[in-house]
Amino acid sequence: MGMGRMWGMVVVVVVVVMVGSMFGAAVGQHQFDLVHAYAHMEEGRREGGSSGEYRQVLQEHDRRRLRRMMLEVVAFPITGDDDIFTTGLYYTRISLGTPPQQFYVHVDTGSDVAWVNCEPCSSCRRASNVALPISVYDPRKSSTMTGISCTDPECKVAAYPGNPTCSSNPLECPYSTLYGDGSSTNGYFVNDLFTFSQVQSGNATTTTGSATLTFGCGSNQTGTWATDGLIGFGQSPIAVTSQLSEQNKTVNIFAHCLQGDNQGSGSLVIGNIQEPDVVYTPIVPRQNHYNVELLNIAVRGVNVTTPAAFDLSSTGGVIMDSGTTLTYLVQPAYGQFQAGVIDAAPVAPSNIPDYQGNSQTCFIYSYSIEGNFPNLTLYFAGGAVMTLGPSSYLYKQTLNSGLTAYCFSWMESTNTPGYLSYTIFGDNVLKDKLVVYDNVDKKLGWKNFDCTKGILVSSTATSAPVTVLPSQAGPPGAFGNTPSDAHANRAAFFSCWLCIVWIAFLVCHSFL
Repeated sequence: MGMGRMWGMVVVVVVVVMVGSMFGAAVGQHQFDLVHAYAHMEEGRREGGSSGEYRQVLQEHDRRRLRRMMLEVVAFPITGDDDIFTTGLYYTRISLGTPPQQFYVHVDTGSDVAWVNCEPCSSCRRASNVALPISVYDPRKSSTMTGISCTDPECKVAAYPGNPTCSSNPLECPYSTLYGDGSSTNGYFVNDLFTFSQVQSGNATTTTGSATLTFGCGSNQTGTWATDGLIGFGQSPIAVTSQLSEQNKTVNIFAHCLQGDNQGSGSLVIGNIQEPDVVYTPIVPRQNHYNVELLNIAVRGVNVTTPAAFDLSSTGGVIMDSGTTLTYLVQPAYGQFQAGVIDAAPVAPSNIPDYQGNSQTCFIYSYSIEGNFPNLTLYFAGGAVMTLGPSSYLYKQTLNSGLTAYCFSWMESTNTPGYLSYTIFGDNVLKDKLVVYDNVDKKLGWKNFDCTKGILVSSTATSAPVTVLPSQAGPPGAFGNTPSDAHANRAAFFSCWLCIVWIAFLVCHSFL
C-alpha cells in the first residue's frame, strides 16, 4: 500500500432480535435487538394457521407500505418464525444524546430517514399498541445536540423527494413524510450523539463507540405508530448506513438473515460479507428502493412467465423489502405463476373465503407440502438464481371444519393509473437466506443460510473476518406461554433481552 493519510475505519455489527409468533459499516460492529411489532395479536401459531384478525392487520400494513413506496461489522440478532403473518415488522432500541435517551424504533430497509418523537410535541402518540413504553426525545436534555439550519451542509444532505423547503424558518432544516394511509411525521433535523457498545476483535474487550447521527426531531405525528420512531437503512445519504460510512465508522454494506422456524433467530449485519457462494444481481439504478431485475419464474424447471411481464420500463424491477410481510407480483406474471402452480399441484384448488369474506385460492391438503407441491426457480439479471420451496408461496390455514388448507401468500400487485406496478418480495421469500445489500458495488445477493449460525463479516474487503452470532434470546411464548401470557410478560422480556446491544468495533488503518 502507498504511504499517506491513515484512516480509522469501523465495521458495525448490529444484533437484532425479531420476535415471530409472539415475536424476533467504513469499519466496526454494532448490535441492536429487533422485535416484531404486532406479535401480541397472533394466536394459535403452534396449533397451525394464523388468526384471521392478525392476517388482516398485516395485510393492511402491507397495503399501506405499498402505497407509501413512492472498522467493524454491524449485526442484528433476529428472532422469528416461518409464519408469513408473523414476520416483517421489526424494531430496535437505540440511544441518542448525552446523557443517552433510549428509544424503540422501527428498523426499515425500505426507508431512509431516521426520526423519533420529539419535544415539544402536541400530537405525539403517548401509548403503544405493542405494550412498549413510549419515550419522547428532549433536545434540551442533551448536551451534545446541535441544531441544523437551512444553510448547513447537513440540510442539503438530508434533502429527499417530497421534503419541504426551508422557506418558513431558515433556522431549522425541516422534514416531512406522508404515508399512503394518511399517517405522517414532520419536524426538523438535528444532530446528536448515537452511542453503542463495541468489541475489539483482537481481544474481544467491550468498549463504547459513538457517531454523530442526523435524524428527524418529530414534533407532529398523525396516524398509528407503535414505536418512538423509525430508523432507515435505505440508499440515500441520510440513511443510517450512509451516515456511518461517511464518518468512516462502517462500510455501506449490510445483510440480514430471517430464520423460518418457530424458534426464529438470525442477524442483520453491516460490514463486508465474507460468506462463500453468495450470488449477486445488480441493483437497478435511479430507484428509491432496493430494486433488482427479475427475468423469469419457472415452476418445476419450466418457465411460466414471460420476460415482458417484468420489463423495467413498466415495473422498475423487483423491490427486495424485509419490511413487507407478503409478496406482490404484477400481472400478467401473477396469473402465469398461479396457473403454473395449480397445474403442478397434487390436488385441485378450492375457493375459500378469507377473514374479510373475499375469495382466495387454496388447496385442501393434509400432508406436507414440501416435496409434494412444486418448487419455484427465479432468474435474475447477471445470472443469479433463487430457488424457493412451497412454504415460500403458500401459507397454512386451519378451516372451521378442521381441515387444513394451504393458500397463496403471493398476492396480485394493484395497478394505480400513472404509477409503476411494483413486484415486491417480502419476508416469505427472504426467509432462511442471507440477503446482502451492497451499496458500494451496487449489487444485491443471497444464499440459502441457517440463520442460527454465525455470519462471516470483516471490517474491510481484505481484513480477517469475524463470526457474528445471532442472539440466543427467544420470543415471548416460545416456552409454553399463551398469547395473553406472552403479552403480559413483554416488559420482562424487553428488560432481559433488549438490553443486549453489543457492537464489535475494529479499527483498521489503510495507507493511501
